[in-house]
Amino acid sequence: MKTINFLMAFLAFGFCCAVAQAEEKTVAEKTEEVWDKTKQKTKEVSNTVVKETKETIQAIEHKIDAPDADARKVKVTLTDGGLQMPKSLRAGKTAFIVANSGKQKHNFAIEGEHLDKSFWFAIDPKNSKTMQVDLKPGSYEAHCSVNEHANKETKVKLSVK
Repeated sequence: MKTINFLMAFLAFGFCCAVAQAEEKTVAEKTEEVWDKTKQKTKEVSNTVVKETKETIQAIEHKIDAPDADARKVKVTLTDGGLQMPKSLRAGKTAFIVANSGKQKHNFAIEGEHLDKSFWFAIDPKNSKTMQVDLKPGSYEAHCSVNEHANKETKVKLSVK
């Protein structure tokens, strides 16, 4: 009788352990499903935020694209090999009218004399943007600020008097 009771208790214990393991596995599986859904939703929300932020910034850039009436206008042409623009200018309010005539996206940056400015987003081919700055006398460097183009495209040394 003791043997039968022992076997019954042993089987009951084994059954309980099997049920507990099955429940744990179900909880683990459910946790993994919830985690996967959370990751997917986070990715979707992040992509939406990035897209809408980029659209907003581009709209702001477009609105402030018009140069002041008293700014000197300087044409800058971006190509897949670099940029063309004057190498010397007078000091003062200057609006760089930057056109991308290349086949890739490009950006325009000007650095020097406490000035370090570029567009927030690159300029698509066949498009243009305007950047207004107040140039002080000194030396500047203008170049495409797209990281992949560094050291592949010509830079312009600009002298301002």
